[in-house]
Amino acid sequence: MLEEWLWEVTQAALARIPAWGWLVRLQQAVQRLPPYAALAVFLAPTLLLLPVKLLALLSIAHGHPGLGLLIIVSAKLLGTALVARLYALTRRSLLALAWFNRWHDKLLGFKDRMIAQLHASSGWRSAQRLAAAVRHWRRNLFGSASPGGARKPRLLRRLAARMKKHLRKFGPH
Repeated sequence: MLEEWLWEVTQAALARIPAWGWLVRLQQAVQRLPPYAALAVFLAPTLLLLPVKLLALLSIAHGHPGLGLLIIVSAKLLGTALVARLYALTRRSLLALAWFNRWHDKLLGFKDRMIAQLHASSGWRSAQRLAAAVRHWRRNLFGSASPGGARKPRLLRRLAARMKKHLRKFGPH
């Protein structure tokens, strides 16, 4: 689920990158690759990020768990973003490979079944209720938007009102 969310978010973020000429030409070249060259390009981030992940484990082993975790999280985000973009660019060529097409359909079907099972589980329903309660709590805390578009927490509005009342009561005489 996290991977799917990352995939969607990174695709949206990468779509906002300005249309730099060299980047547009590179993406067009990747889209025109023959199937096995597209497969090599698609798999490259996995192989290129392996040493980075090993560096993260080495950092953790040498007493730098924060740095190691930061490296792993960064590599995961970067890798997911890169693979998502490369998949979008190479999908047509990759699906031209019969074996890839067959496994692609099986994997997507498996993923859909697993997500359906997850959504049907009591744990998922409990998590959804909790998320709805948090959203409700957040709406109640922050209240409605002010005319300027900024949202003031209700708590801060109450505090400001009390301070004004206090200042009027104990202000200069």
